[in-house]
Amino acid sequence: MTEEIVTCPGCGNEIGREYVIDGVVFLDCGGVIVHRLEANCKQCGRDIFWVVPDVRLERLIKKVLENREKRD
Repeated sequence: MTEEIVTCPGCGNEIGREYVIDGVVFLDCGGVIVHRLEANCKQCGRDIFWVVPDVRLERLIKKVLENREKRD
């Protein structure tokens, strides 16, 4: 697992922490895990956009479906 701090490109304010687990990217932002973020920095007001690339999201969905099949 790797971890990286995500910051505002305008002022450097910490937005959240990006985690990569088994090749899947997650953003921990204020106590929630998101795969898409459209917001404004609370320090400088700059627009913030963060999205999980579709390929990684597809892998995550595939893993969830595989895990469901194993349980059934």
